[in-house]
Amino acid sequence: MLIDRNTIKLLRIPFSFFLMPLFLFAYSQAETVVHRQALWAFLIIHLLVYPASNGYNSFVDKDEESIGGLEKPPMPTIHLFYLTLFLDTLATVLSLIFVNTLFAVCLVLYILASRAYSSRQVRLKKYPVVGFLTVAFFQGAFTYYMSIAGVSGAGLRLNQANIYVLLGCTFQIAGAYPLTQIYQHRQDLKDGIVTLSYKLGYLGTFLFTGLMFLLCNVFYYLYFTERDLGMIFYIVQVFFIPIVAYFGYWLFLVWKDRTQANFRNTMRMNWVAAICMNGCFLVLIIIDRNPLSYLSAIETAVPDYCYSQEALSDFYIRSTDDITNKRKIKIVAGKTGIEKRYSVLADFDKKHEDFNFFNKSADLLPEPSLTKRMEVYQQEATRLSRKAIEKIHGFEEIKNSITHLITVTCTGLFAPGLDVELMRELRLKPTIQRSSVNFMGCNAAVIALKNADAICRSQPNARVLVVCTELCSIHFQKQYNDDYLLSNLLFGDGSVAVLVDSKPSGEGLHKVEIDGFNSMILHNGYSDMAWRLSETGFIMNLSSYVPDLIRKNIKPMMSATGLNPDDFKHWAVHPGGKRIVDDFAAALELDKCLLMPTYNVLKNYGNMSSPTVLFVLKELVEKAKPEHKGNRIFAAAFGPGLSIETMQLRYV
Repeated sequence: MLIDRNTIKLLRIPFSFFLMPLFLFAYSQAETVVHRQALWAFLIIHLLVYPASNGYNSFVDKDEESIGGLEKPPMPTIHLFYLTLFLDTLATVLSLIFVNTLFAVCLVLYILASRAYSSRQVRLKKYPVVGFLTVAFFQGAFTYYMSIAGVSGAGLRLNQANIYVLLGCTFQIAGAYPLTQIYQHRQDLKDGIVTLSYKLGYLGTFLFTGLMFLLCNVFYYLYFTERDLGMIFYIVQVFFIPIVAYFGYWLFLVWKDRTQANFRNTMRMNWVAAICMNGCFLVLIIIDRNPLSYLSAIETAVPDYCYSQEALSDFYIRSTDDITNKRKIKIVAGKTGIEKRYSVLADFDKKHEDFNFFNKSADLLPEPSLTKRMEVYQQEATRLSRKAIEKIHGFEEIKNSITHLITVTCTGLFAPGLDVELMRELRLKPTIQRSSVNFMGCNAAVIALKNADAICRSQPNARVLVVCTELCSIHFQKQYNDDYLLSNLLFGDGSVAVLVDSKPSGEGLHKVEIDGFNSMILHNGYSDMAWRLSETGFIMNLSSYVPDLIRKNIKPMMSATGLNPDDFKHWAVHPGGKRIVDDFAAALELDKCLLMPTYNVLKNYGNMSSPTVLFVLKELVEKAKPEHKGNRIFAAAFGPGLSIETMQLRYV
C-alpha cells in the first residue's frame, strides 16, 4: 500500500497540538508519574490515535471545504481508511506492551467513540445534543482519565476533588467544541448534519462557549481549593487572560460582521488557546515536579504507666540512705516544672519486693545490666512506635504510599532494628527506603526531618514516615551526682510519628510547609551534654551549664543565619529543662506566653529526648487558626556536643 502526501496531510498531525492541554494537565496533577509509560502514552495518543481519528473523519466526510487544520483539504482515498485502521491497531498493541492494560482499554473505548461519532452507520455527529455530549465527555473527562492511567499506571480515584477536575475538563471541551464548528455550518448542512453551533447561531455559540468556560473555571476553582492549591488556580487564570481577550475581540468582529465567523479566525482562536493552555500546564508540571515538603500528620504516644513527679522522686529517694542525697533529689525535683512522666516500666510506684525490672532490694543493687535494658528496649520500642503510627488518620489506606521510613532513637539499639520491625509488623512495602538516626540525642528529630525534607524536595510524590521513639526511663541509675540528678528527674518515655509529604495533604492538621534548617555546634560545651555506654547503662554528662550555653549562643546563631525573632509568631522549643526554656525566652526577649506549648509538654511529659520537640509542635499546630495562614514557626532542639538544631516552618 502506497501512502501519498495527501493521505498523510489528512491525518492532520499538527492538529494534535490543539489537543495536548488535557494530557499535560493530567501529567501535572498525577499523584505518581511513571515517566517511561507517560512518554509512550503521549506519543500513542498524539501521533497515532488523534491522527487516526482525524483521518477517519476526513475519509467518511470527504470534505470539500475547510476543516480543522486544513483550509483546502485534498480528497481522501481508500489508502487513508486502511492507514487509520493500522494506526489504531498499532496504538492498541503499543499501549499493551509499553504502557498498561487500563490505558489500552481506555484507548479502545476512545477509538470506538470516535468511530461512532463519524461513521455513516452510527453517525452521532448528526444529532446536535448527543454528538456534542459525546465529544465533551470523551475529549474532556474521559481523555483526562485515560491520560492519568497512562501517566501514573493506575486509575484516577473518584474522590470529590477529582470529580471536580473531571467536570472542569468536560466543560472546557464543551466550550471549545461548538466554537470550532462555527465556520462549518454550510458544509455540515450539505452533508445533512445540524450541529449544536448551527442551532445556537453565531452569537449564541459565543454566549454558550462563554457559559461553558465559566462553569469550567468554577470546577477548576473547586478542584484546586479542595486540594489546598488555590494559588495554582490563579496562576491558571493568568494564562487564560489572552484567550479571553481574543475571544472577546472575535465576538466583537462577529457581532459587526457574521462573515468573521470563518476558518482563519477559528484557527487563530485555536492557536491562542492551545499556546496559552499548553504553556499553562507546562508551568504546572514544572511547579509540581519541583516539590516542597509539608507536615501531613503528627501523632504522639506514651506508655501505659504514668507517674507523678512526686512518685518518681520518692522512688529515687528510697534508693539511698544518704540524707544529703535525699534533700538534693527533693529540691531538684521541685524545680523541674514537671508534674508527671511516662515509662514502659511498672516498678516506679511498687514496693521493692514486687519489682520486675529492678533488683528486688531497697537499694536497687545490683543494677540492671545493659543487656537487660536493651531487652526491654527491643520489647517495648516497637510497641510504642506502632501506637503512635497507628493514630495517623487512615494509616491503613495510605501506608502503601509511604516511600521512605526514618527511625530515630538514642536509648536503645538492636538488629535488624526498629525500622525493620516496624516494616514487618505494620506490613509496609518491602521496597520502602529506610534509614536511621541513632544516638544523636534530643535534637535528632530535627535532623531526621531535615533528611525527610531533602527527600521530598528531590523526589516528587515522596512520602516519608519519621518515627522518633525513646525509652529514657530504662536508663535510670542509682547515681547521685549532679548529672544523674538531672537525668533521673527530667527524662520520660514517648514516641512520635510524623508524615512528611512533597505535597500538602492530611486531614485535621493545619497545613505546614517546612521552610528551612540551621545548625550550630558549640565546641565549648563538648563535655556538658554527652553520654557513653557502660555495663550498667548510660554514663551521663548533663551539666547545669547547658542553659547558659544556649542563652549566650541562640541569638548570635539566628543573626548569623539572617533570622529575626520578630519574624516568628509561633515557637516550638525543646523543653530540655525548665531553666533551658526560661533562658531561651530571655535570650530572645520573648514573652513566655509564646512558649506555653513548650512549658505544657515539660509539665505533662518531662523531657523524652528526640520526640519532645515534636510533642510541642503537635500542640502548637493543633491550636492553629485560619488567620495564622502565612505565619512562621521556629523550632529548636539541643543535643550532645553541644549542638543546636533549628527548623523554620510556615502555615500555608
